[in-house]
Amino acid sequence: MLAIITRTLKDNRTSLAVYILICAFFVWMMVAFFPSMLENSEGMAEAFANYPKEFFEAFDITNLDVMFASLEGFLAVEYYSIIWPIIAIILVLSFGSGAIAGEIDRGTIEVLLAQPVSRARLYWAKCVAGVIIIAALVILSSLCVPLFASLYNIEFQWQSLFVISSLGFLFSFALFGITMMFSALSSSKGRAASIVGGVVIIMYGLDLVSKFKESVENLKYLSFFHYFDHNAALLHNQLDLLNILVFLTVGVVGLIIGAVIFQKRDIAT
Repeated sequence: MLAIITRTLKDNRTSLAVYILICAFFVWMMVAFFPSMLENSEGMAEAFANYPKEFFEAFDITNLDVMFASLEGFLAVEYYSIIWPIIAIILVLSFGSGAIAGEIDRGTIEVLLAQPVSRARLYWAKCVAGVIIIAALVILSSLCVPLFASLYNIEFQWQSLFVISSLGFLFSFALFGITMMFSALSSSKGRAASIVGGVVIIMYGLDLVSKFKESVENLKYLSFFHYFDHNAALLHNQLDLLNILVFLTVGVVGLIIGAVIFQKRDIAT
């Protein structure tokens, strides 16, 4: 089992490094731009004040003063609202869909099954490797924030970093559970990734629509993006218990269902 985990991590180290570098690049841009934005905060606040209310609702901008007054507020709007989730989603979809379905698609699953290891151990080894990869992305991409903040002499609270990192891991873990489930069910990496990608798009749409129409406001509870409350995490150091339970439950249930499917399915079909 350890050999499978090690091999999986080695096979994905390059792609993981690329994702982390992409995160570092965006963080660097945001932090480097923040001082100049802070100098012109009054003018920018006035400009944003003319934007329609729907614009702020779509991007979860709750307080313009906070957005322009602190790096936490700025990153909450410019980075953690959409850029970081997109990077995390792409990484999870890429690894999760390839963990099982990708092996079947490439014809390498027979080699793995021929090893003296059960299907259950093989599946859970892939899961452990995936969790390690997600944790590496979350931790290393988060550490970029205080690193660049210190280079530009900008204050940033470590507590906020810990809370948003925890939320980011839970968000990615829930998506990983769903991806592994469809990866175990499918024989094509592209099909598994497409299905989960479609689910993510639908979730985003539900969250967006629920913000504009009160009649369908409850649709937000069907979306991961509603539970990914980056504003509360970064600005108030809060991590809602419901959000934790939803992400953990979806992730664990998805992984367990995937394990059952993989053990029972006929790989040859």
